[in-house]
Amino acid sequence: MGNTKRKIADGLQEMLHEKPLRKITVQDIMDCKNMKRQSFYYHFQDIYGVIEWLYNEDFVTQVAYNEEETFEDWVRKVIKIIKDNRFFYRKVLENVSRERLLERLAPVVDGQFRRRFWAEKEGNYLVESFIVKSACHFMLDCVAMKKGPQEEEVMAAVQNICAMLQHPTGNILVLPTKKSTKTA
Repeated sequence: MGNTKRKIADGLQEMLHEKPLRKITVQDIMDCKNMKRQSFYYHFQDIYGVIEWLYNEDFVTQVAYNEEETFEDWVRKVIKIIKDNRFFYRKVLENVSRERLLERLAPVVDGQFRRRFWAEKEGNYLVESFIVKSACHFMLDCVAMKKGPQEEEVMAAVQNICAMLQHPTGNILVLPTKKSTKTA
């Protein structure tokens, strides 16, 4: 089943290079891949379903936490995925609400930060949410740019972010759960 979904998704991506999404029909996609129209509806409800599936499979799944990679490696991977597929992800941004994209991306990015920087499961929700949402919006902003930031710029910013999130002793940061007048 996954192979058929991928074939349909590849057909949509090919068609996006030929014409705007609003002019692409299900029949166009299926003709492109020499498949029957019924197969499309067995796997997807509509063309937007294909777009969301591709976004989830080729972006969200790829940026999920992997304990074998460093945070810096993860950021480089995100930059590469965006750079290599900017055309498609820009089409996604044009046709799927930013909120919908964030719904899928935020839990994955939260997992990255939680496993790498936050020692407690119950930290300061507002601070954690701010950091995660900022990272997600930055990723989507990079997609929206005609030419994203240079890797060196992003990696320098990542070093600063890591320094802010890293406790001076080298341990991961424990964000206080209660309001505190103490400074870190």
